[in-house]
Amino acid sequence: MSTLIAESTLINFAIVALLVTLVPGPAFVTILSTALRRGFRSALYANLGLVTGDAFYFLLTAAGLGSLLAASYWAFTAVKIVGILYLAYLGLRSLVYPDNSLVDTALPTSNGRRAFFTAFSVQLANPKLLLFLAALVPQFIDPARPAPAQFVILGSIFMLSDAVLYSLLAIFAARARTLLSSPRAARLTNRISGAAMLGAAVRIGTER
Repeated sequence: MSTLIAESTLINFAIVALLVTLVPGPAFVTILSTALRRGFRSALYANLGLVTGDAFYFLLTAAGLGSLLAASYWAFTAVKIVGILYLAYLGLRSLVYPDNSLVDTALPTSNGRRAFFTAFSVQLANPKLLLFLAALVPQFIDPARPAPAQFVILGSIFMLSDAVLYSLLAIFAARARTLLSSPRAARLTNRISGAAMLGAAVRIGTER
């Protein structure tokens, strides 16, 4: 690994990846709300969905499609609108139906599958992540060395950052779940997560 990417480059990229993960956004809200509503196991499935979304966007970045999307105004706008609508839908659903209990009675397998695909969709609904990776990752690529292997290494670091930090968030949120089991707390939590999703949709829509 050290022959492909310098140690200092790996450390710098790892720091950037951690900082990106720590910034609250749609992924952060997804893990938090999933852990509060359905517990730690479902949050782990959601975490896997987010990391899968990371991998998908890294593949697009490695293929050069991230730069292509950034250069195409209409393509980027279309992806952006779809993402905004999906995040707005998730937010409005939590606001309109705030009485859903934090304790989900569905089967664990159903919970996990739903959490995975919801989180995966949320990650793909944020095209800013693809543009960010398209602008960031090439700065850490050494053109004198094999690019595919470097993309794999950097992508693994980025996904590991998401997986570890969001797992820690899920642990703390799942522990707080027992304190939020009352109907009133459930409504409040749903409304807060709904407002956060709407806020994320607005932020994506207003950022340039």
